[in-house]
Amino acid sequence: MKSEYSEKNYRTTLEALSPTVDNIRLVIGATRQAFNRSSLAELEESKRLQDIITLDLDEFFEEVELAQAEKANEGNRYLQKLYGVLGHLEHIADEMKRMGEPIQRKIKESTLIADKDYFHVNDLFTHVKGLLRGLADLFHAENPPLKRYLVGEADHMLEHCFKSATEHETTMSHSFGHPHAFAIYLEMLEKFKLILNHLKSIVQVMDEKP
Repeated sequence: MKSEYSEKNYRTTLEALSPTVDNIRLVIGATRQAFNRSSLAELEESKRLQDIITLDLDEFFEEVELAQAEKANEGNRYLQKLYGVLGHLEHIADEMKRMGEPIQRKIKESTLIADKDYFHVNDLFTHVKGLLRGLADLFHAENPPLKRYLVGEADHMLEHCFKSATEHETTMSHSFGHPHAFAIYLEMLEKFKLILNHLKSIVQVMDEKP
């Protein structure tokens, strides 16, 4: 008879997820390079890394589902929390994958992004990558100040994204500017907003009492 899934098991599995978070950070780096250099090769590297992440997460999901099937773990909150963390990580990886679609259009159509938007996108790549580094640290140790920092920074970035999107939508309706560039930028903003919300959700799931 197997023993109940414990807090120690939960913490050990979270620690084991750190390499997957590191791979997501590598995807962000490759995707950023693809955006900056108009490089289809970097986009392919991003896809290669994403395949590795998918396989890794599938293994974790299988482990959790097998544990949940054990009678001793019926309604186990640690497994429920872990399933939530995995689900949001999977969504973050999926949104990074979808980020490649507007970047691919930018490359193939030789679209020029306005300097202000270019710098904002790069700032988002940098900050999201940094927040994920913090999330990996959080997987190794309970750290309430770090949790507050991650949620606060994500909220700040989401507010900036919302303001930028509103400004661009207004500009698009009053000018004949660069509709393709605007559309690519706004689509990327939407992906960043989803990623940030999923990152916040991971912290909130971890903060739930078992």
